[in-house]
Amino acid sequence: MSIIVSNMSYCLPDGKFIFKNISFSISPKSKCALVGANGCGKSSLISMLAGKTTSAEGDITLGNTPYIVPQHFGQYNELTVGEVLGISDKLSALHSILSGNYSEKDFEILGDDWTIEDNVRKALDSWDLTHINCDMQLGSLSGGEKTKVFLAGIELHNPRILIMDEPTNHLDESSRKMLYNFIDTFSGTLLAASHDITLLKHFSSILELSDKGIRRYPMSFDEYRELADNEKRALVENAECLKKELRKERNIARKVAERQQKQNSRGQRNSEKKCVARIALGNLKNQAENSTARLNGMHNDKIETLKGKIAEATSEISEIGRMAVDLSSSDIHNGKILIEAKSLNLTFPDKGYLWPENINLTIRSGDRIRVTGRNGSGKSSLMRIIMGDLAPACGTIYRSDNLKCLYLDQEYSLIDNNATVAQQIQRFNRNSLQEHELNIRLSRFLFPESCWDKLCKTLSGGEKMRLSLCCLMVADNAPDIIIADEPTNNLDLFNMEVLTDTLYNYSGTLIIISHDSDFANQLSLTTHIDL
Repeated sequence: MSIIVSNMSYCLPDGKFIFKNISFSISPKSKCALVGANGCGKSSLISMLAGKTTSAEGDITLGNTPYIVPQHFGQYNELTVGEVLGISDKLSALHSILSGNYSEKDFEILGDDWTIEDNVRKALDSWDLTHINCDMQLGSLSGGEKTKVFLAGIELHNPRILIMDEPTNHLDESSRKMLYNFIDTFSGTLLAASHDITLLKHFSSILELSDKGIRRYPMSFDEYRELADNEKRALVENAECLKKELRKERNIARKVAERQQKQNSRGQRNSEKKCVARIALGNLKNQAENSTARLNGMHNDKIETLKGKIAEATSEISEIGRMAVDLSSSDIHNGKILIEAKSLNLTFPDKGYLWPENINLTIRSGDRIRVTGRNGSGKSSLMRIIMGDLAPACGTIYRSDNLKCLYLDQEYSLIDNNATVAQQIQRFNRNSLQEHELNIRLSRFLFPESCWDKLCKTLSGGEKMRLSLCCLMVADNAPDIIIADEPTNNLDLFNMEVLTDTLYNYSGTLIIISHDSDFANQLSLTTHIDL
């Protein structure tokens, strides 16, 4: 079943177009990855394909009803797992029939799905959700468990069109491998928005969404990356050539102006010596000035033309807007004990202890730690204990005096969703920076003036991460420990590289929760905690 999008546009209430007049098609049984910078409209496009956004212009033709694996789960948190999977009515009808308290409508609802209960159990178990039942609220599950519930629904509904938005977000390593294998064997039409490089390598075609529209690359991700790098280099080289030509033209214009001025002065002196009449002298002066004006005008036209070409060339180079991140580091000497935990554990209602064995942990200044574990294993809970936001059910924990911890969590808790971008950055302005200095920092983090009055709740996940980093830079408060919980979630490929470089160069204590092995390997993490 195909996907056809014709002249699609989406405009925000403030009149700003996220994208305009984009068109593309995906043929039946094709597997296509959707990539693009944060905020370019990938999730909005997927929402339109899912029928969730109707305020757009253009036409969408789908060969079948698509099944959607969403990136954000807020709208589903109050629903039960059965309701999320779209089978709660059938389960209710089946239970009514089996209990003998049924009506004809129950048979209509159930149809031929007499094995629906077994099928649901099988689908959930296949994604390692053996502890999950259909009566549980989705909001009670971890991020990875929520994603896997939607993935389990694929087996139940057997869709011919599957659309996924950042499906590897929150997934543990084993679940990611399962997803990669599933993509390889899926026989329907597949469109997935993702920045997971490993996932992208399982697709045969790339759709790149940008402010210039949408472009198709009928090739593997590695081939697309190589082509994009070559195009970027060509753009950079062109921009540098234009800048060189501009410098040359400005130098010529300056020399011409100086030469003409000398000639004019010399001519005036000679005329005075020869006692040229005042009227004739005035004519000569006017002629010289007109000649100078023509020359200056000619060179100024060339200069302005070159400046326009340079502006056009540099606007196409993503590195023009490269984030500049340089987190300060703690001045605590390496090796000092910052955190020491003994026999830690947590309890949850009806679940007993969270961890099979109590946790003993020592964190020293300068340590670089990676934390992994299956979805629901308590990674984020352990970080909350370390931060002092959650008390353990048993055990003790020591924290060094005046310990400054920075927590980059998955929910972007640093961000006030009801504040504007400008208000958010001002709240971290502890050094009373001038407004123009704050604006410069916002621009460095890819927030132009047009975004400053934008509400934070309208930002994409990647934009919220960038704004969080910008706030930390403005605060200029050197942390002793940085804890980053799946920090690459929602970041585009370019900004992921920037974040990787930033954390790699940070010399303080670093704790990373990440199932992205490529990302973790680049950070030289020396200690591994597996829950």
